[in-house]
Amino acid sequence: METLLKPEFGNYSPNSIGDHGSDGEESTICTVCCDEASGRHYGVVACFGCKGFFRRTVRAGKNYICRYNKKCRIDKAGRNVCRSCRFQKCLEVGMEPDAIRPDRDKTGRQKNPRRNADGSIKKNSNASILGDLPCLTKFSLKDDSDSSSNSPSSRSNSAPLEPRPTFLDESVLTTLSEIENIVIQLQDNVESDIQNLPHMGEAIVKPSIIATRALMNFNGAKGDADAECVSANLRRLIVFTFDYINTLRPVADLHPLEKLAIARSVVAPFCIMFCGHQSVAGGGPEVDSIYLPTGHKLPPSQLLFTKDSDQKKHILLENKADYVRRNMSETIISQFRRLQVTKTEMVALKAIMVLDPNVKGLSEASYDLLAVARESVQSALYSHLIANHGNAEATSRFAQLLLMIASATRVAYSLSSFFQLSRDVNFDIDYVLDELLFLDRM
Repeated sequence: METLLKPEFGNYSPNSIGDHGSDGEESTICTVCCDEASGRHYGVVACFGCKGFFRRTVRAGKNYICRYNKKCRIDKAGRNVCRSCRFQKCLEVGMEPDAIRPDRDKTGRQKNPRRNADGSIKKNSNASILGDLPCLTKFSLKDDSDSSSNSPSSRSNSAPLEPRPTFLDESVLTTLSEIENIVIQLQDNVESDIQNLPHMGEAIVKPSIIATRALMNFNGAKGDADAECVSANLRRLIVFTFDYINTLRPVADLHPLEKLAIARSVVAPFCIMFCGHQSVAGGGPEVDSIYLPTGHKLPPSQLLFTKDSDQKKHILLENKADYVRRNMSETIISQFRRLQVTKTEMVALKAIMVLDPNVKGLSEASYDLLAVARESVQSALYSHLIANHGNAEATSRFAQLLLMIASATRVAYSLSSFFQLSRDVNFDIDYVLDELLFLDRM
């Protein structure tokens, strides 16, 4: 794979198959970007997105310049990164500028609509009006106005629009699941040389200096966790987050300082989401407990700081820790149980969290890469929800899933308030946790 978000398809490419499948029928794959095609446009099989892009470029007479040596990969996930290479690809696969009809306005509608024999205006299909909206290209909308009447892709205006996930949408989710499995199974053969005060610039490249990659098991078989155990588990979750960032492309290919900026921004809510989902998915018997990756659990009644001390600062810390624990249980774990979030939905949510283009410290090029990749994951998730729940429920569930990220961020801020209190009462806390989970550094 060249990139884990834009999977290769072996020897398959739109150019290799031409405009027809092996059975002689017209291909359903866009020859420009490999998205689902909507018919023949300007001489080639293409999707609505590439059709509209080509038409707008030709009509406006635009001359784009590539910033990346004219070697940009043009596919569904990266087609919006470089307009110069995208237009060049349109020409290479055979799109004909002369095929653009002069009697249409900039939106593609006819300036002088055709009329029926009785003089009434002939109606265009809904697909031709909505075709240029990127969010609709994942549906199997077909453009009757530009397709031949005997084409398999043509439909009558009265036919229902049946949304279904595209091949690339499914490939994105499959790839994300593979990434999840890879990162979860990472283990160190020997004990790592763990540093108490690691430099984060080094840690993002070599996460094992934070904690040894031991097998993660959220079954709670090792019993209740104490404060030291919780700290060790947080370190292990941070290593998991760093490993994920170093595996998920295009993030994995960014400069280490950019990856560190993303890690600082996302590590707390990412760990909370992952731990919360595992606490539910693991099927532990105690529904109110938080299950940790070392096989320990954190029940609601567990004392972390006042078990052997009644000092005022320990009481304050105990109350704050209990607040964070209740917040995690009531805000995150309860939502996971109520929504019954699947593994596929969860891997998409985690990718959406990490692929945040708005993190401070990213270059313009990195911003563009992350924005396109994130849109690709969101599109794949939404298509998956439509296929499994139908249009109406998919829209509601999509919104509820995205709100889970906001909930995890709120819990992350409550966790940060614990570290602030620890500073205020001069309680020694783990350097790594203070460096990465404290609010000022998020």
